[in-house]
Amino acid sequence: MGRHHTPEHPAHRDRSAVRTSVLALAGLTVFVIAMIASYSGAFAKPRLHHLTVAVSAPQPIVEALQDQDALAVTVVDDATAARRQVYERRADTALAVTADDTMTVYVAGGGGRSVAAAAEAVGRTAAQNAGLSPVVEDVAPTSAGDPSGTVEFYAVIFVSIGASLGAALLGRTMGAVRTPTTLGLRTASLAVFSAALAAVVTLYVGPVLGALTTNTWQVFGALWLYAMAVAGAVTGVAAAFGGVASVVLGLFLVVVGNAAAAGPVGRPLLSGFYAAFSAVVPQGSGVSLLRSVSYFGGHGAAAPLVTLAVWAGAGALLAVLATAARVNYRARYEHRAG
Repeated sequence: MGRHHTPEHPAHRDRSAVRTSVLALAGLTVFVIAMIASYSGAFAKPRLHHLTVAVSAPQPIVEALQDQDALAVTVVDDATAARRQVYERRADTALAVTADDTMTVYVAGGGGRSVAAAAEAVGRTAAQNAGLSPVVEDVAPTSAGDPSGTVEFYAVIFVSIGASLGAALLGRTMGAVRTPTTLGLRTASLAVFSAALAAVVTLYVGPVLGALTTNTWQVFGALWLYAMAVAGAVTGVAAAFGGVASVVLGLFLVVVGNAAAAGPVGRPLLSGFYAAFSAVVPQGSGVSLLRSVSYFGGHGAAAPLVTLAVWAGAGALLAVLATAARVNYRARYEHRAG
């Protein structure tokens, strides 16, 4: 032992351990409260905020619908056009008055059971006020294994967990991204892991669960792209700004992104705060993309595809820039040392 070395007193160690434990538990408590506040704010009291409606009806019915603040009304020529608007995901619901004094209410269960129920309620009320008999038609019904239309949401949420933890694990085992070789290996590893994760989830939600049984390869592609978007973003932020920044990103995605994904409660029923994030966070785009390829023949897939590609591309760009900066710094340091 050195002459001037003073051993740490056991009491000091105990106080330090207690302080660390208290701070860690306090942080965990804040995280739990944030999760409860986020999920309860998004799901506990759903209320119709913005529903897009295609209408083929006499002008008085159209005007009565336009007077409702929660509805965005688009007038179409006939019932066929109204139905097409819903199936192509350009409207949440559609109403069409036919010659036999009935109003057909077109809904889409594949877009979320809560949205379909809200749309049906709007249609039935409009028909009743107009003295018409409502007839409800589901243009994109869910499968027998996914009656509530929420399997897409849970698949995306748990793929998020797997992709985030996988990216963190690869960062721990492969080390920081410091050279182009390491970057290439990390990217290839993420791609392979994301493909394996997407394949397992596709197998479970398809043949095993019997939920998303159509367009299997498209479901796999959507899940693979989603996993790459999340894992790539986490890796890129960690490479550019450090581990703390990647943890902050992960917390944001878990607390805000999951609630804004428009899963159990569809986007038309989310508050303005969560509805604004729904089209931005990868979870919202992942859920929307899965629903498009599973129930709508691919209609409405363009926007979520672009969003997920932006997340994946942004992560890749950050990783490339961080790697280039480190290589350049190392070259200048070696040149000066030489």
